[in-house]
Amino acid sequence: MTSTHDPLRLADVDPLVFAERARGGKIVATVALDVVMPVALLTAGIIVVVAGQPALGWIFVLAAVALLAVAVWLLGRTGRTLGAATVDARIVRRTTGAAAGTTALWALASGKLAMFDLRRGRDPFAPAIAAFQFPEAVPAAPGRARRGAVPTLLLDSGERLTLDTALVLGRDPSAPADAPAEVYRWADMSRTLSKSHVRLEWDGRQMWVTDLGSTNGTFVRGAGASTPLLPHQRTPVPADVVLEIGDRTLTVRDAA
Repeated sequence: MTSTHDPLRLADVDPLVFAERARGGKIVATVALDVVMPVALLTAGIIVVVAGQPALGWIFVLAAVALLAVAVWLLGRTGRTLGAATVDARIVRRTTGAAAGTTALWALASGKLAMFDLRRGRDPFAPAIAAFQFPEAVPAAPGRARRGAVPTLLLDSGERLTLDTALVLGRDPSAPADAPAEVYRWADMSRTLSKSHVRLEWDGRQMWVTDLGSTNGTFVRGAGASTPLLPHQRTPVPADVVLEIGDRTLTVRDAA
């Protein structure tokens, strides 16, 4: 049977589609808040120390270092530094639309990052899925699928799960009473998984994935790019897809 959704391949979609580059004014404001202000505070602290008030001067210095550290951490994790959040922008990788990660400073220095205006265009963290009409979550038509014809989930830790019913994955998952689901506790020593990280569903015809507001996000892997899913948005994904869940990966095999 040929799926009506076979043409959907996230790897063919520009991860920055409909995103708008930030203009000069927003870039200048972000730099002023994230860099100039801490540097000015650092300079003031050094001057105060030299002037003979070391206690006050070191307070200024430590505050400046803390501000710079927070800016680098936010840049790598979400691309929403204090400056970028103030002007409603996000700083991400030019090629993938993803956050810079642990190499944020190197990526910034090498020109691999760009700032995008969230007021004028799409948030790069929102799903970049090719335009199509999202299917309704309706039961499969009689006879369309055999009994037991459900997707198989292959975890990078070796486990195989069948998606007989809705499933919540996470470090210590739970499902709310108004959205019941099976839960699977995935051992994660790196703690990149949230307690309830992602919800997966199969309606008989279509695979659906919902990021449950996780800290490190859920991404759909494509050829050379990974597309982030918008938190709490139930999103259809194609068959035989690889999901990046924190630092873990999960491969979905199509229903037989």
